[in-house]
Amino acid sequence: MKTKILLIISLCSWAFLQAASVKLTVKNPNAVTEENAPVVVKLDNYTKIPAAKRADLAVLVDGKQISSQLDDLNDDGIADELVFLLDFKANESRKVTIKPICPKKHKTFPTEVYADLIVKEKDGSHRFVKEVSSTKNDMYNALHHHGIAFESALIGYRIYFDNKSTIDLYGKKKQQLELAATGWYPNDEQAAAEYGDDILRVFGSVGVGTVKGWDGKKATHIEKFDKRTQRIVTTGKLRTVAESIVEGWQYEGKKINMTVRYTLYARHRDAVCEVMASEDIEHLATGVQTIAGGPVFTSQKGLVGSWGTDYPVTDTVKYGKQTCGLGVYVPQPFAGAQITEGLNNLILMSYKKDKTLRFYLTAAAMKEEKEPFTSADQFFAYLTRWKAALEPIEVK
Repeated sequence: MKTKILLIISLCSWAFLQAASVKLTVKNPNAVTEENAPVVVKLDNYTKIPAAKRADLAVLVDGKQISSQLDDLNDDGIADELVFLLDFKANESRKVTIKPICPKKHKTFPTEVYADLIVKEKDGSHRFVKEVSSTKNDMYNALHHHGIAFESALIGYRIYFDNKSTIDLYGKKKQQLELAATGWYPNDEQAAAEYGDDILRVFGSVGVGTVKGWDGKKATHIEKFDKRTQRIVTTGKLRTVAESIVEGWQYEGKKINMTVRYTLYARHRDAVCEVMASEDIEHLATGVQTIAGGPVFTSQKGLVGSWGTDYPVTDTVKYGKQTCGLGVYVPQPFAGAQITEGLNNLILMSYKKDKTLRFYLTAAAMKEEKEPFTSADQFFAYLTRWKAALEPIEVK
C-alpha cells in the first residue's frame, strides 16, 4: 500500500512538472499606492496552459502561493478568468507565475466574500438559488431581503428585484462575513453581539450606483420589460459577481436587453459596475442619493458623493439612526453632465452597442470600528484618493 501511495504521488508530481507555467508582469498604472489591487488574468490568452489544466492553476509570488480564484464566467464548464489580489507601489510592476500544481499541494485559503439569492416558499421555508426570473414586477416580496445580496468583510450590498433595481447597503462594525448568519436582518442576540445591519433608506432614489433611465428631467425606473433576471454569476474566496438583467426594456423607442454586472472583491468596500446592452442607449444615469439633507460632493468631473445621518427603516423606535457615506465614479469617456434632482445626485451616461460601460461605487458606515470615517470631509477626501487608484491592473 505504501509503495502504491508513493507511486501515485510521484506520478502526480511528474505530470504537473510537465505542465507549462506562465510568467507574467503585472503593473499598477496608477500614480498612487494600491493595496489588495485586483488582478484579472484572461486565461484564453495563454495557450501554453491547456483548458484541462486550468482547474489546477496556482498563483506564485516570490515563489510562494497566494490566494486566487478561478471563474467560469461564460458558463461553458471551463475556467476563463483567474483572479488574485496584490499590493503595488505607485506605477510599480511585479512578477507573477501561474502554473498548474498537484491538487494535494494547493494551500488552503479563507473564503472572504459571500453572496446569496433566496426564494421564500409558501410554507415559510427558504430556498437558495443561483438565478431567478420573472416577466412581472412581482419578485420584491417573493425574495428574502428583496433581491440578491453580496458582501466582503467590510460591507454588504443588495439589489432590489423590482422596477427601481436600487442598490442598498448593509454596514458593519466588525470586519467579518455576516449575511449567511443574519440574512440581512440581525436578530436581537446578533445585534447585541454587534453584528451589522441595514444602514440606508433608499426610498425611490438611485441609492448608490444604481443604473437608471433619464427622461431629460429626472431619473426613471425600468418599468416596461419582457423579463427580468437576477443571478449569482460566481462567488468564491476573492470575489463575487452578481448580475441584474432586463430583456425587452421598452426605452428610447426600442426594445433593449441590458445586463448590469456588479463585482465585489475581498478586502474591498468598493464594487465595479459593468453595463452591457444589445442596443445603443443615449441616456442612462447613476449616482448617489442625498442622505437626510446631508452634504454632497460634486466638485470633480465624474465623481459624486454624499454623507448623512438618517433612520434606515420605518421603525424608528427599535432602530436608531445610522451615518454613512456614498460615492460613485464614472471615468471618461462615459461621464456626462452632473445633475441634482430630488434626492438624486446624478452622473449622466451614454452607451454604445457591443461595448462595456464601466464605473465604480463605494460606501462606508461611520460605525466601523477599524479606521472609521467620522465626518463628511474625511469621507470626501477618501473619494478623491479612491478615484485616483481605479485604473485596472495591467497584465502582460
